[in-house]
Amino acid sequence: MITDEKNEGLSRRNLIVNGGKAVALGAAALSLGALNIAKTADAYEYASDYKYAKLDPQEVGQLTYENYPKMWCTSSVIAGLVGHLQKKAGGAWKDFPINAYRWGHGGLAGWGALCGTMPGAGVVIGLVTKDTDTAEAMVNDLAFYYSYTELPSFTPSRVMNAEIKHMTLAGTPICHISVGRWMRAEGVGFLTNARVERCARLSANVAMKAVEMLNAWADGKYKPAHRLLYNVVENGITSQNNCMDCHGHDVPSPNERYDTLKK
Repeated sequence: MITDEKNEGLSRRNLIVNGGKAVALGAAALSLGALNIAKTADAYEYASDYKYAKLDPQEVGQLTYENYPKMWCTSSVIAGLVGHLQKKAGGAWKDFPINAYRWGHGGLAGWGALCGTMPGAGVVIGLVTKDTDTAEAMVNDLAFYYSYTELPSFTPSRVMNAEIKHMTLAGTPICHISVGRWMRAEGVGFLTNARVERCARLSANVAMKAVEMLNAWADGKYKPAHRLLYNVVENGITSQNNCMDCHGHDVPSPNERYDTLKK
């Protein structure tokens, strides 16, 4: 069962080791060798030339939204954040290769896996925080936000693609389930202006959430909202608790063909 239990100050190492004592980390699933490997994955700080300056979430969201149609989710989130950091913090951000991450769109080059908005934000979070536990905690919170918040809630200053009606709860950070549930609610196909609008607004929401956490971190006030690696302890493996969403008997079959996909 997924929980919103507050983080109890456990480091990655303590979670795995102490959690393992409580539930044996699914002893049947994890070998002693795997435990030894996990125990070496301690938190550490690292060097980074990328500085942070507090940003306005709405401004970042708007820039992310505007960049989506040409950059798609991963790079548009990065562009929304980096575009303002280039002005506010300067330095290494001025030469940041935003388009080097464009491959993350559509759940990894269109494979429908992890939504590209989160690795987009995660790249910036990782460069700024310079600490593995802090970065992982923020990305973990971002995944919970994405999965269990009705989105998209962002309202652009000017609608670029289409008017849309629905916000949906993804229940997962997986791209094709998330967008599929919204498409079903909205009654539209994937290669439509409405779907582009949805993902543009969703990208804005994720970028804004990243700014909210980073601003709190800059003020020394960020506290993780959720437990790290909760399913490693509960299920004995990196996982989610919505397996039947993909692995049930009601697997959808494509009912449309798109000329745009033909070579």
